[in-house]
Amino acid sequence: MAGEIPAHWLCPPLYSRYTIELGKMLNESRISGKYLIPYLRNVDVQWDVINTQELPFMDIRPDEFSRYLVRTGDLLVCEGGEVGRAAIVGDDVGLLGYQKALHRLRCFDTERENPRFMFYILSWAANSGLFLAEGNPNTIPHLTGEKLRRYRFTCPPIVEQKMIADWLDEQCETISKQQKKITEVIDTLNEYRTALITQTVTGKIDVRDFKIPAIDKEANDA
Repeated sequence: MAGEIPAHWLCPPLYSRYTIELGKMLNESRISGKYLIPYLRNVDVQWDVINTQELPFMDIRPDEFSRYLVRTGDLLVCEGGEVGRAAIVGDDVGLLGYQKALHRLRCFDTERENPRFMFYILSWAANSGLFLAEGNPNTIPHLTGEKLRRYRFTCPPIVEQKMIADWLDEQCETISKQQKKITEVIDTLNEYRTALITQTVTGKIDVRDFKIPAIDKEANDA
């Protein structure tokens, strides 16, 4: 972990904090078996969002449930594509599997680990290029389980983890609301521009008496 951190924060390897498992390999026989269960693909896991609608099915036997099903609070991390993209499994997921393109992170001790805090750690790591730094730029990037387990991320006391995660949730929500407002304004301006061009070139707006404002020479020189 680069940079200084508070003296009382720890930096243990991820394997000592979370189990890290890849999902089940998909093949022809596993999409037509006896125990068909919906499963998540890489594309279903976007940043902080998991799609659970209209999923494909895979054969996962009851004796494989503990290994290949997800549950509330699990972190799912993309192994390829946008390496490190992550989201947390929400409530009421039912029987839901995950494919080999995803890592499932499940904390050993919920009294010491806050998955929401780890989500933000992974967001920082992915967006800063940490997961790509060790790779060959000429190959398709992949985040192997072996590499992921070795990473050492900051581990504040659980109370601080929750405070940090809650604060970031609040700030990110505020930013998202502002982004939405800005997007709406931009969309409105684009619509106005299109309408203005249409009405002008079709003669609905008379510009014959329109005078082009004089250009301020000093401002133009600046």
